[in-house]
Amino acid sequence: MPSTQDYEYLLECENVIGVDYDSAEDRVTVFVSQKRPRDCLADEDDVETRVAAAGDDVDVSVVDSGYDETREGFDALSTLEPMPEAAEDRQGRHRPVPAGVSEINADSTAGTGGPYPARIDDPIDGAATWAESVESGDLVRLSNNHVYARSNAAEFGESILQPSPADGGDADDTVGDLVGYVPVENGGLVDVAARSVEPDRESVTYAGLDEAWPTGIRREGYDDLRGETVTKTGRTTGVTSAAIEATSASVRVEFGEQGPILFRDQLVAGPLSEPGDSGSAVFLEDGGLVGLLFAGSSRQTICNRIANVERELGVEILTAEPGDEEAVPVYRTTLDRTLEVDFHEPSLTLESLTVEGELRPGETVGVSATIAADSGKYWLGIDDERRTTSIATRDGSQGRATVSVPVSIPDDATESVTLRIRGGPVATLQ
Repeated sequence: MPSTQDYEYLLECENVIGVDYDSAEDRVTVFVSQKRPRDCLADEDDVETRVAAAGDDVDVSVVDSGYDETREGFDALSTLEPMPEAAEDRQGRHRPVPAGVSEINADSTAGTGGPYPARIDDPIDGAATWAESVESGDLVRLSNNHVYARSNAAEFGESILQPSPADGGDADDTVGDLVGYVPVENGGLVDVAARSVEPDRESVTYAGLDEAWPTGIRREGYDDLRGETVTKTGRTTGVTSAAIEATSASVRVEFGEQGPILFRDQLVAGPLSEPGDSGSAVFLEDGGLVGLLFAGSSRQTICNRIANVERELGVEILTAEPGDEEAVPVYRTTLDRTLEVDFHEPSLTLESLTVEGELRPGETVGVSATIAADSGKYWLGIDDERRTTSIATRDGSQGRATVSVPVSIPDDATESVTLRIRGGPVATLQ
């Protein structure tokens, strides 16, 4: 089956800055910096002619991104100057610090602080680069690489200010240091970096949004999101909403002196943002965290899939500050629920349980359980579904793994439903 990458040859056409293939509709959406009549285009720049020449029998939709001139990419939204004025209450000093307010590297202009808390899984293994002082289990706050790490140019330890320098922040407003990032490079999936935190000075809330959000972390099923409404909270435009137009887009984004950079597997929504909103968390209507905003135009907004952010950076985004004993969070549903946890190994613990969707009689929902354990192979059962998973750790520390299964809610469920969680090492099974 074709994928978006099969149509990246259309990025060779003048004006084309993004493509997305929708397998359900067998349609290619092409984002152009400015739409022009076909009779003004050379054959090599006419996307419909190129698709036909390639022998692809698919529908083609051309979408204008609203620029005044031909461009090679969308804008990275905290690299532009002059920076617009911040929304009311977003440019001030906030302690504790929520997500969605003015925050950026001390040597930059203005951006937005994103999801917190995020817990580091393994700073050695993965695509990210981390400071030597970082350890597994440390908590960090996330934003974009171009917000915290100045598009790969920053050194570890550089100060992050809240509010941003453009909003009056100075050295006295330091809230953390740059400790990790995924390098911005062609073919990448994310524009993300992390700063250190002092938990007593951080808030798990998102400015302007329901305090119960995030109700979960969207880790799969992104192709089903076309047409869904998403909401972001950011420094410049506050709380805004728009519909998702593409879910697996390949887009080019302008990064100043670095030029246009190709990003794959991106969410594209309608107009949500302006310069300074980079780093904003993006939510579904039910409060599920789905994306990290980093680029766009006057008509589109580009967001990293939040599952790619976690995987590429090597973190797990939590829905609450972990306590001393880390209670298991179960997210908002229409039915009360009870957990029965039965693990056959003392070192195996359940860290989180995510229910994707609402618990309703007769329906099937996705349930994801994250476990912590020593290195080894384990089985995990959620109700009648059983999966196996492996955990590899270093230096004797515990690692984490997530198992996802479908769970059917009984037709006769009324006020409550019981989710039975079981597990143990595979070696103990007979």
